[in-house]
Amino acid sequence: MGSSIITQLARKYGAVIFFPTVAVGSIYADWSHTRSWKRQQQQAAQNAALKSQS
Repeated sequence: MGSSIITQLARKYGAVIFFPTVAVGSIYADWSHTRSWKRQQQQAAQNAALKSQS
């Protein structure tokens, strides 16, 4: 009996929960990747600056 209520709620509110969760997850994944890429670019620029000073 309890599982049927959960199933009904999941069907009724599935899209309300699923789509925002996917959107937030995608935004976070993009933000995380961009942050990592920027860090790598900064390190590459620092390494190039150190090599040019030597």
